[in-house]
Amino acid sequence: MSAPSVRDLTRQWTGRLAAYRSHRNDEHLEALLEEALTYSGLHLENDLSGSPYWSKAPLARRVAVILFLVDREIVARVSKAGRVAYEPIEGAEAWAKAQSSLASYLEPTLELIAALRSELIRRSSRPAL
Repeated sequence: MSAPSVRDLTRQWTGRLAAYRSHRNDEHLEALLEEALTYSGLHLENDLSGSPYWSKAPLARRVAVILFLVDREIVARVSKAGRVAYEPIEGAEAWAKAQSSLASYLEPTLELIAALRSELIRRSSRPAL
């Protein structure tokens, strides 16, 4: 992600991730973005490839939406078996439906939440290494 797009992204963070807007160590922000980029690219690709929206959207858009949901505490960034995962809270779909500002993006947001849930189910059914 380019520097201007990262600045635009962090301006939207007013909750859990708001501290990153004024964070003095760029490495921490870069690590957060890289982690979300890797997760959304590797773990969500198959779930979202059939979506009319997500199959055409740039990977950076997934990162932006995941981190927006983390900022709003609708998705929790958790460590499972030593790896970071993104776990939607119970009621995440209802929250998204109640947000008038998401009305035009409701379907893709719900698809992303479903993909996150699907990945967690797959992850929990894999044998531990």
